[in-house]
This record gives sequence, structure tokens and C-alpha cells, in this order.
Amino acid sequence: MPHSPDDFAPYAHTSLPRLHTTAHLLSGTPGAPGEATELTRRTLVRVCARWRRIPRDDVDFYVRRSLVKEYLRGARGRTRRAKAQRAVLVLLHWEGLREAEIAQLLGWSSGAVRSRARRGLAVHGGDAERLRELFAEAAAGLVPSDDVPLDAVEQRGRALRRRRRGAVAAACALLLVPGVVFGADRFMSGGSTAGSGGGVSDVAQSPVRIVAPGERVDAVPGVQVWLTADGKHWSTPEAQNLFLDLTGDGSESGYKYRHSYQKGDYGNDSQVGAESGKPTVSVQPDPLNNTSYFLSGLYRGLSADPARVEVTVEDRRITGTVLTLAGSPGWGVWYARTPLSPEELKASSVDGGPTVTVYDAAGKAVARGGAAE
Repeated sequence: MPHSPDDFAPYAHTSLPRLHTTAHLLSGTPGAPGEATELTRRTLVRVCARWRRIPRDDVDFYVRRSLVKEYLRGARGRTRRAKAQRAVLVLLHWEGLREAEIAQLLGWSSGAVRSRARRGLAVHGGDAERLRELFAEAAAGLVPSDDVPLDAVEQRGRALRRRRRGAVAAACALLLVPGVVFGADRFMSGGSTAGSGGGVSDVAQSPVRIVAPGERVDAVPGVQVWLTADGKHWSTPEAQNLFLDLTGDGSESGYKYRHSYQKGDYGNDSQVGAESGKPTVSVQPDPLNNTSYFLSGLYRGLSADPARVEVTVEDRRITGTVLTLAGSPGWGVWYARTPLSPEELKASSVDGGPTVTVYDAAGKAVARGGAAE
């Protein structure tokens, strides 16, 4: 259930000291406290802008993710790798998150988090306890900041929310123009799939369709998706008969996908997934006629069908549609009926690409994932 807009100020006031401390440990600049203050302010502005969309039981996750994304924003190459390594250390040894939780937050694999944590700890002498002591000493010496005016943060957040709404409305209007994006009216209606549109509704439930093995579904114009007992199959205008393998008994530790596009070869195998039995979800963007991208993915390890699948691209949220085989096998496929522009995909790649969250019927996030590193 999303928050009331009136809930933001009390939450921000309560969480500000710890948020500012974590920002200070991330920035690692004791002589420049203004950097941590600015990082905290930008984070709260972005959180305020999408406050109504954040589920009540997931707010800390979204705040932490916003903080780290702001911290990494704009960094490139070696600088980004060093900052990402520091973020893992802070989340692991200061925030006390588990590696799997950090992987969900950053949209990485657990292995990528573990590798960065190991290398980062080695740089600090390999002593985790000593690193935690150093973080605690830095936090204890930090003077609480009064430089983050929450009234101004709320005003800036509301203004940012209004601009995003205007941008979404303009994009929707463009899609409704006849002939644009190869029949966008059919794209938004989702072809032959039942249920409401993907859109950016705050609390929209994902349409869930139960299919027979091999039954083809017209996900969007030009794209068909079908399931068999061993995984997901799909065809697009750019590539036919793509396949994402999934073992039926769940005995393997993950699953692989292989595909190639007409423009550029991406045919090498990539490991997507995680530990056996752990809920996971993947994201795959497929190009459509050089004008947009079709987003889909495979979830597994759930004890029941998801009630909602939500894709996050930058600060845009898209509700997905779910396909699953009869018998609730604990895995299935999601796809988005709203297209993603090349510009949006490129911009999101700065932060690791689109991410997806799977919610159960109670509104609890049960799996998160993104593009594999």
C-alpha cells in the first residue's frame, strides 16, 4: 500500500540523522561535509517525488537504493568501480545488510556483491571488525546536520513529481497519435492478452494469465511469448525463437539465455539467476524495429504467483503482465506492455539498467533483479 503524502515529513525527520551518516561514510570526505549534506538532500528530494508510490513495508529499501544511486550517479569507469566497492562495504559493514539484500538493492548478482566485498575488505587490511570500528568512529565524530531543510526538500520533490507527470502525459499522448510506434493503440492494449494496461499506476495489480505449454501469447505487436516446462520462449521482429532455459526440478543454481540481434552480436552465454530455491527475477530488453524496446523476464523460486510485477526505469514505474503455466510451478514470465525508448534504456544503463520487483498478494516485495553484470 502506498504512503500518504503527509507521511513523508515525519519519516524524513526521523531518518535524517542515519541517512546523513551513511551519506558521509559513502562520500568518504571528512574535510568536505557539504558533499554528504548535498547527497542527503538530493536523495530526499527524489524519495519525496515518488513517495506516494513507495510501498509501506519497503520504504527503507527504496531510500537506501536512492541514496546509492545518487552517490554513483555520473561516475564512470574506474571511479565508478571504486565507488561501487565502497558502497558495498558501507551497506555490508555499517548498514548491516546481507549480501543477498545488497544484490537486490543494487540489481547485481550475489556473486558480484561478494567479489566487491572481498576486494574492498582486502584494501582495508582484511579485518572486517576493524572496518566496522572505523565506520563507527567516523559516525561518532559527525556533527548532526541542520543543513537539509525539509520544507525546501518537500517543495523540490513536489515540483519534480509534477514535471514527471507532465513528461509521462506527453509520452502517452505521443503514443496515441495514429501511426506512431507501429500501432501504439494495440501496444497499449496488449494484443490478445487479457487485463489492464501496463501504465504507471501506483497500485495497479499485474494481470496474471495461466497458459498451457506451448500456448503462444501476443504480448505486443510483433512479439509472441510462450512457455514450456523447461523455460521461456519468445520471438520479436528483430530475432526469432529466443529461449531462456529453466530446469523443471530447480536443481540447477541458475538459468542461461542466448540471443543475438540483427544490429550487433550478443550471442555469448550469460548467467542470470542465483542460488537454488531463492526467489529471483531477470530483465531482458529486446529491440523492436529500431524504435523501442520490449521488456520481459523470468521469475522463479516463488511459493505462489506474484500479484504485481513492477519495472523501474530511472524514476519511471511500469506494471508488468504475468504468464505462468497451470499448476503454479513457482516460476513464470513477466513482460511490459509499455515500450521503452532507446533513450530511456541508455539513460538507465548508467545505474545498471532497468530493475524489476515482484510483490506478493500482501504487497510485500518477494524478489528483485535486473540486468546481470
